[in-house]
Amino acid sequence: MGDRTGGVTERAGDAALTGGRSVERFLEHIPVAFAVTRGNRHVLVHANAAFRHLLAAGGEPVLGRPIADVLAERDTAALTDVLDLALRSGVVARDRRIGPLDASALPMSCTVWPEVIEGRAPEHLVIELRVATQGELALALQQEVAERLLLSALREQDAAYAAEESRRGAAYLATEGRRLYESLDEAATLEAMTGMSLPYVGGWCIVDTRDTDDTMHRLAIVHPDPAKQALLEELRGRWTPKRDDAFGLPAMLRSAMPTVIADEVDAAFAATVQHPLILSVLRKIGVGALLTVPLVIRGRVAGAVTFVADRQGRSFTTEDVELAEDLASRSAMALDRARLYGEAITLRVRAESASEAKSAFLSMMSHELRTPLNAIGGYVDLMDLELHGPVTDAQHTDLARIRTNQRYLTGLISDLLNLTTVGSGQLDYDVGDVTVQEVLEASVALVEPLITQKPLIYRAVECDPGIIARGDREKVIQILVNLLSNAIKFTPPGGRLTIDCAATETTVTMRLSDTGIGIPSDKLEVIFEPFVQVKGSAVGIEGGVGLGLAISRSLAQAMQGDLTVESALGKGACFTLTLPRSLGAGAVASG
Repeated sequence: MGDRTGGVTERAGDAALTGGRSVERFLEHIPVAFAVTRGNRHVLVHANAAFRHLLAAGGEPVLGRPIADVLAERDTAALTDVLDLALRSGVVARDRRIGPLDASALPMSCTVWPEVIEGRAPEHLVIELRVATQGELALALQQEVAERLLLSALREQDAAYAAEESRRGAAYLATEGRRLYESLDEAATLEAMTGMSLPYVGGWCIVDTRDTDDTMHRLAIVHPDPAKQALLEELRGRWTPKRDDAFGLPAMLRSAMPTVIADEVDAAFAATVQHPLILSVLRKIGVGALLTVPLVIRGRVAGAVTFVADRQGRSFTTEDVELAEDLASRSAMALDRARLYGEAITLRVRAESASEAKSAFLSMMSHELRTPLNAIGGYVDLMDLELHGPVTDAQHTDLARIRTNQRYLTGLISDLLNLTTVGSGQLDYDVGDVTVQEVLEASVALVEPLITQKPLIYRAVECDPGIIARGDREKVIQILVNLLSNAIKFTPPGGRLTIDCAATETTVTMRLSDTGIGIPSDKLEVIFEPFVQVKGSAVGIEGGVGLGLAISRSLAQAMQGDLTVESALGKGACFTLTLPRSLGAGAVASG
């Protein structure tokens, strides 16, 4: 009976926290992911549709199970730490970064509200999960860098003390500062930070930062003693910088000069700290002299580092202040780089997501467009064959025009898809030995009717049959057919078309030359960009949207080769396809 009553009580408490039916229905359909947990195992007693989708996209039931069990195959350490701290302290945890729940997802931000009941410890937690904003990601990365920097420095106190006792320490920090400033690599920056030292033995640190909108954050509170660091964790989110503080960022905003408070430390804290828990923790840790130095980024005070000495420790000397300024200068550069790096990561992830969405859209649209276009072509052929009745000569002409436009649109769609596929790196390549003369002759055979129809002067392929290249045969033919089609298109009737090949010990070249309209010298690289066409009045306006050469060069480069051009306006053009030579082939002199 007792178990039954307890279960009823738990359910009643769960229902009271999630509200009545109307509230539950409202929460169920809002786009924000909300849930309610009970107890120190964080058993889910309510989760709306958005929250369930984050935890179990396949529809797996989640209520009545601890969050850690639902996410058994995913990393829940950061989320569990936030929930544990909120349940233990009864303090709201706002906008805590917990990392992505899956490797392919964006980082998440979590806010937790503990149940507030007078005289009782909280039992329930209300949780909100959402994708972290770019500003939150940058701030979290800054915090990580700051904590790594300060922990590394605090753990090398002996080196710091030695540096304090001699001017060699200042010279060492100046050298390290220059090395850090010159580094553009994030990993190298963090590695350089591990060698830095704080200017005072036995102390701890507070780091404040300032956003572009002047909002202040207490980014990190770091103590070298793990037990005291655990106490300071209880202050996260509670102890924030206030405008009238005598130390930290507020003091630096009033005057961006190093500030030392040695004689009235207790009064400085008492004047700015009103919460009894904060004062209790500070008394347990012990607070001595305070030294605050600014973090200046591009001429703007973007934060401050406050070094706090032990209560029994000595005050800060002139040498301490100099070393602290050096450290703050390097810290500012590191934090600025971390912010930019974080923004770049976020933008890259979002750009990749947008690119995937674009590829999926183009693939879907190509299918939707090709189907009616193919149907149009089929019906035109049926009408042209007079299967449904006689067709006049004028109607045959019109049907031929419809067919031409249908094939033109189909070709444009194929070019767009090819460009998207090649650019995304999703195209498969069957690389092997390719006999150069064979692929050249196969490519010519595909366009020979166009050469005859123009007509153009053309002789056989001039190529040593022993030259073997490395590449994907179908992709090589695709490149050559595109180059031949362009040469035929832009060469007037009676012009000349020449095809040959040559080889060195490591490369093979295939050259296609024509006597067409040529290309202006300032356009020789532009023509390889998507949607660029260079047209001449000698041959009129030609079809296409300028994707053939862009696709061809991308294909060549993906096969470890290249596609280049030599030309002058009115003097024809010579396109050269270069590919690696097969290692099994003997050297052949250049042709």
